[in-house]
Amino acid sequence: MNRDELQHALQDFHGLGNIEKLDSDDALRVTEQPRLVSRFYDAVTSFYEFGWGATFHFSPRRPGENLRSSQQRHEEGIAKLLRIGPKMIVADVGCGVGGPLITIGRSTGAKIVGINFNAYQIQRGEKLIDQAGLGDSCSFLYADFMDVPLKDGTFDALYSFEAICHAPDRKRTFCELFRLLKPGAEAAFIDWTLTDKFDASNTSHVQIRAQIERNNATPDLLSADEYVAAVESAGFEVVEKLDQQVVVGDPSTPWYMALEGRDFSISSAARTPVGRSFTAVLTRILERLKLAPKGTSETSRILNAAADSLTEAGKLGIFTPSFLVHARKPS
Repeated sequence: MNRDELQHALQDFHGLGNIEKLDSDDALRVTEQPRLVSRFYDAVTSFYEFGWGATFHFSPRRPGENLRSSQQRHEEGIAKLLRIGPKMIVADVGCGVGGPLITIGRSTGAKIVGINFNAYQIQRGEKLIDQAGLGDSCSFLYADFMDVPLKDGTFDALYSFEAICHAPDRKRTFCELFRLLKPGAEAAFIDWTLTDKFDASNTSHVQIRAQIERNNATPDLLSADEYVAAVESAGFEVVEKLDQQVVVGDPSTPWYMALEGRDFSISSAARTPVGRSFTAVLTRILERLKLAPKGTSETSRILNAAADSLTEAGKLGIFTPSFLVHARKPS
């Protein structure tokens, strides 16, 4: 993406606020929200890659485990859960730039198809696949995952890491994914949900939720029960449902520690209070010198606000990024 394209994406991103304006019109939301989410990722993908590498999801952490190690263990664990192996054709729904796709493709020998509605991320992902030597087994499909141009029963399994929360119609999304699976095949959905501790009558909880939704392009977050109901409404049999952060994670290494700059790395240092201040000053200077697109510093500020609201929600226990639904399409 060149400088002018990024600037247009940044301008679109700052016009989203934004995306919750679509809530009053269901038909418009279904048609427009995917496009707006794509523009969001045009704007933030470079920031995400700097802070997270090629993998844009949280993971249950173990003591002494760094962010990338936890992500890789999480991804390989999902592959084992679904019994993914050679000769299988598997979908990675909302695959980002392909970090999990590469990990799972390399560890299992399966053919992985990453479904993504963002052309820039696909462009980045294709380069990463080539660098990993997986060009013969891993690929991308540019498509809205509510309407995928593939025949019924294409996939032997599918998974999604923290992506369906962006969909404007979850039931429609799960119905489409149900269609794409072979009878008897299984799926793993790991996603953002509100927990039982979320209190809709608590003004603070509601405000934090609104900040998460607005700054992460994830409008209308579901509760865990609502999420499970949406999966079941598509025809899936739910094999297992759990908040991995509670069941698998360790309380001494909470998922949001990465957002607080508590990982020992250069990218993590940028998330500390000092690092954030430095980044804010630097991006403003680069904009003035026209070395960075207009809107870069504002994007950085919004992502910091997003990190703050996620951290606050994590500390209160009202939100999880790792709710797992393991489901099966009946035979």
